[in-house]
This record gives sequence, C-alpha cells and structure tokens, in this order.
Amino acid sequence: MTRGPVILNPRAGGGRLLRGQERLQAAAAEDGAELDIWVSESASHTCELAAKAAAEQIPLVLAYGGDGTYNAIARELLGSSTSMGVLPGGTTSVLAYEFDVPRPAWRAIGALLSGEDRAMRVGRTSHDDIVLLMLSAGPDSRVLERLKPAFKRFGGRVGVALQAVVEAFSGGSLPRMRVRTRDVIDQVGWVIVGNSRCYGGRFCATPGADPFRDEFEVVTQRSRGRRAAMSFLAGIPNGRHVRRDDVVREFAARVRLEPADSGESVPYQVDGDISGVLPVEVSIDPEPLWIRLPSSH
Repeated sequence: MTRGPVILNPRAGGGRLLRGQERLQAAAAEDGAELDIWVSESASHTCELAAKAAAEQIPLVLAYGGDGTYNAIARELLGSSTSMGVLPGGTTSVLAYEFDVPRPAWRAIGALLSGEDRAMRVGRTSHDDIVLLMLSAGPDSRVLERLKPAFKRFGGRVGVALQAVVEAFSGGSLPRMRVRTRDVIDQVGWVIVGNSRCYGGRFCATPGADPFRDEFEVVTQRSRGRRAAMSFLAGIPNGRHVRRDDVVREFAARVRLEPADSGESVPYQVDGDISGVLPVEVSIDPEPLWIRLPSSH
C-alpha cells in the first residue's frame, strides 16, 4: 500500500490522538507510504467513513482509536474485501493486544503496512451487536452499567476499577443467568462468551478462544456472590479462574443467555460497552472480516 486512510476517533484516549498525526505520517513515509487522516465527528460518522472505504474497495483501512472504534468500523467492513488494521489509541485497545500490534501507534505503522490479511470470524447477536472480543453478563456488566460519570473522568480502566470497588462493598444481590449451548447451565453468576482471548488488556479470560475459528469459548462460573466473583476475577491474570471447581468451559457456535428470573433485568456488555439486557443470543456471523496482522505476528 502506498496510500490509504486512517479513520481517527478524536475522542479516544482523552483526545491525544489528534496530536499524533504527524508522527504517524512520518512513520508511514519511512515505508514509502502516505496516510489520509479521516477524522470522525461522531460514532455514526465513523460508520459512514468505514462504509465509504468498503464501497470504494480500498484494500486497507487503519482504525485509530479504542475497541469501540474498531467495533464500529468492523460492522461496515464485514463481508467486504477491505481489511482493517488496528492502531492502539484507546485507554486499553484490547483488540490490538489480541493481535500483538506494537505500541505506541506510530510503531505499528510499518508492521501493519508490511503485514498480511487474514479472515477473522466475528459474532453477531440477536440485537444486531457485532462481537469482536467478547460478550459477557454478570459482575462486569453490572459494574459498567453503574459506572458513575465522576469515575469516567479518570479514564477507562481506572474508572471501571473505582466502580468495581464501590460494587464490591455495596449491598444487593448479583444477577443470576441461564446459559444455553448444547446443554443448559442454570443459576449462573458470570458468563463470558469469548471470540478472542484478551479481556481488559493482555489478560486471557477465555484462553482457548480463537478469532479465526467458527466457535466461541464459553467460560461460565456457577457460583454467585461478591466473594466468588472477586476470586474469579483475581484468577484471570494467571489463568487460575478456569481451573476453579465452579467454572465450566465449552466451545459453541451459538449461545443464548437468559435471566434466571424472567422478571430480572440483567445487562450484558459487548467489547467493553453495555449493549442491552438479556435475553440475547450470539452466533458466528457467516461473513468474514479481513484483519491486517502485523508482519511480526
């Protein structure tokens, strides 16, 4: 590629991405390429820009933002011949961790321009969400649902961590769910449907998940309550969570989540953002998403 677009979300990463344009251009010039910076004005504008790239059959679009930006662009590129390369620019940019994209973003330019394209499988829900990383319901979605505006000012991970502390010492019961795959697992406290391994950073909540396979890894915790949830969460960084006696792992191409109590409102999250309430069903979308993997992958 000698010239191509970068869809830039100026709201990601606290607004610092606009200041990084010159360094991106300089890095591209070292590889004999030139970047067209397309600055998005809103979430809907991000989708419009991605749809424009797909309609024009541009070979590669670089997405510069966080996981929400990647998700919006992927929705429009799904099933097209245009490949998406992810530049880490959000607070965490988990998908960039999944594909071992170098950081900071300017270091990734050369690796992506000289990389290779591969067809990724993504999830699609009954509510028409696109799932690149994961869909989950339980303590994590409850934290995101209740995230205080004051905590959001501290940034993504810090704000979520502060809200998690508040939730850990608050009263009230945590949601109960029912998971339907080939079998039915009832009275579940937490479920993560992983399309990718990474969760909240480099941590592997669904270590057997593979974004290039036609199945999700479903990790379910049968136990409920704050103590069980905190123990499960603490085990994710070193993989102890999947060795717990109350955890079930399985692989499935279709998963349905329901509230155990039909009158209970249970939120679910997709790729780090609250998307709706249960019930929801997620399955592998038949259309591929072409992903540009860095040359060192």
